[in-house]
Amino acid sequence: MTRQRSIMAPFIETHTPEIFKFTPPSLTLDLALGHKNGDWYLLFARPYPTADSREISRLNTRRGRAKCGLKLGNPHFLFDLGTASGWEKDGQTLLGFLLDMGPAHPAILRNWGASGNGQAMEVEVLIPEHRLLHWCSGCASWEATTNSRRWIRVRKTRLPCYLCPSCYLVRPRRGCWTQEAPAEFEHTTVI
Repeated sequence: MTRQRSIMAPFIETHTPEIFKFTPPSLTLDLALGHKNGDWYLLFARPYPTADSREISRLNTRRGRAKCGLKLGNPHFLFDLGTASGWEKDGQTLLGFLLDMGPAHPAILRNWGASGNGQAMEVEVLIPEHRLLHWCSGCASWEATTNSRRWIRVRKTRLPCYLCPSCYLVRPRRGCWTQEAPAEFEHTTVI
């Protein structure tokens, strides 16, 4: 009797604090997902000197933001099928590009079906919140894989808010903000 080998698909490690970056097979660039102000973005995982912006494309449709109800577990949003990066093959959408990165890459999104007359697809984000790129609400900058410290969560909501270490040290704390800084940061009381 021959024994078949079990082949496991790659998965996203949830117990590591590093930003989850991925490199599609046809590119040599590190990419990541992140959210700011309720919108989801495909981003360069680190600054590239030739890129005008870290934001490659906003992924969600603003037309159907309210139609994708909050679900338990991972965040869901309506992926705008009209958005593009320029890296897609002819006839391929950006969603198709991100879903079809090959068997060597873990899935980053899960498709839950069409919505809004076929102009959007409901997707689930499979990257844990702590491994996404974070947007600093203070200085309006994106975290990068080259940063030595991660951004600090200052508001616990469905899509949390973050501050970079510099803004965290100088920004006054407001009543709705929590203090979840690592022990290495000094806390000062602002009156």
